[in-house]
Amino acid sequence: MEKIAFIVGETYIYWSGVVLALASAVAICFFLSLYLAKGGSAASGFGLIPLAMVLSVLFARFVHWYCRTDSYESFASAMTDYSSGGYALIGVFAGCALAAALLRLVRLHHNLPRMLDCLCVAGAAGIAVGRLASFFNSSDRGQVMENLTFLPFAYPVTNTVSGATEYRLATFLIQAAVALVLFILLARFYLKKAPRDGDVTLIFLMCYGASQVVLDSTRYDKLFFRSNGFVSVVQVFSAIGLVLAVVVFSVRMVKKRGFRAWNVLAWLAILALIGGAGFMEWFVQRHGSMGLFSYSIMSLCLGGVSALTLLIRAMSMGGEKRGRKPRPRAARQPARR
Repeated sequence: MEKIAFIVGETYIYWSGVVLALASAVAICFFLSLYLAKGGSAASGFGLIPLAMVLSVLFARFVHWYCRTDSYESFASAMTDYSSGGYALIGVFAGCALAAALLRLVRLHHNLPRMLDCLCVAGAAGIAVGRLASFFNSSDRGQVMENLTFLPFAYPVTNTVSGATEYRLATFLIQAAVALVLFILLARFYLKKAPRDGDVTLIFLMCYGASQVVLDSTRYDKLFFRSNGFVSVVQVFSAIGLVLAVVVFSVRMVKKRGFRAWNVLAWLAILALIGGAGFMEWFVQRHGSMGLFSYSIMSLCLGGVSALTLLIRAMSMGGEKRGRKPRPRAARQPARR
């Protein structure tokens, strides 16, 4: 149940909406400060914000409507009446990325990877604040916690059927903490190390995706594909982001250093770890009482994938492909008279 912050006439303003508005403001401020500091034009930076906001709301509502069709009277009402209903964060990612791509197409800016890097760093800050909105409603929780009844592990929820108070895993707070740590690390990396354009985006997709594969699995209100009703939309797209980083950094490494036999071992190890994480997801869905064990192993597997991917990226940054060395040019002899 949403907690009311203000009542203005017949309009109710909820605390969750206030927190989400603050999160948007935080993300906008960090984006502009990073983008302008990195040489981005004010026109493209300020032009992105309204376009990204509109597209993010549309995509976020569309994804929520797709996964929770029974919550709306019709598609038209879902996309036009925003007084009720929900939103999916994955739609915000899509809206921001599409807005940046559209501005690139109209040549308002000329470096899409750099803009995406700034969006990812700022987005991590916005997520860290935005997830706290669940303090004021019953969303984004996990299973009932029997022994842990305190923050940051559990938060009370009133059961709408029995009226009893249940302490459930505070997934939203763990997600906020992960996003905050990721923001601090990415901001320092981006400002101090001056990485290649696009690398921050890939690292964000890898780290945030790995965390959400685990954390979204704990939620009791996760969003599913219509086709099956048990595969999480967030988990699938998080895994795609993780694999995308592995593929891009691997291609760079091979181009830089050439193909080596140990490359196959690294890729096999990554596949084995991803398979282990997938098995633990299957396992925890059938043995919910062993959630701590399952999620711990899953986290270790995905952490191993991230570590190996960062190693592959490091290998792609230095060294050259081995091959035939060019012959030295002969010294030019003075012409004889």
